[in-house]
Amino acid sequence: MTLQMEKLISMYNRAIREYLNTRLKGWSLNESNFYYVLIICEQPGIAQKDLMSGIYRQQSIVTKVVNTLVANGWADMRVDLDDKRRRNVFPTEKATEAYKELKKIQMDTNSFALTSLTKNEEKQLGTLLTKVIQQIVPDVYLDKDDNA
Repeated sequence: MTLQMEKLISMYNRAIREYLNTRLKGWSLNESNFYYVLIICEQPGIAQKDLMSGIYRQQSIVTKVVNTLVANGWADMRVDLDDKRRRNVFPTEKATEAYKELKKIQMDTNSFALTSLTKNEEKQLGTLLTKVIQQIVPDVYLDKDDNA
């Protein structure tokens, strides 16, 4: 039997997204825009361009999601005072108040995703995923927390 990596990764990704969407019911968020809210709360005033590279999505997708978050009261866009061409994204009070619970959902989702692995296997999986991502997506930015 040939190992079909793309199939396994797709199945794993779907299970994680379904779990996350179940946990996010009632929050007016989904597995996609949920991560944006976390980043915006952790880096208030992040430039939309930096948000784009941190999530590794196309500009049009990031713009659409940020606009949705603004419309739903999760984020606020402001023109950068030092560079009028830049727009910075800030969390709203709604996002700031929800942050602790959303962070808990993220941690619970990670636990769900890694439930059958030992701590050593978790570290190995993170190391291997980081290695292949850096090889096939060389312009992606991964910080130390991405491999934790």
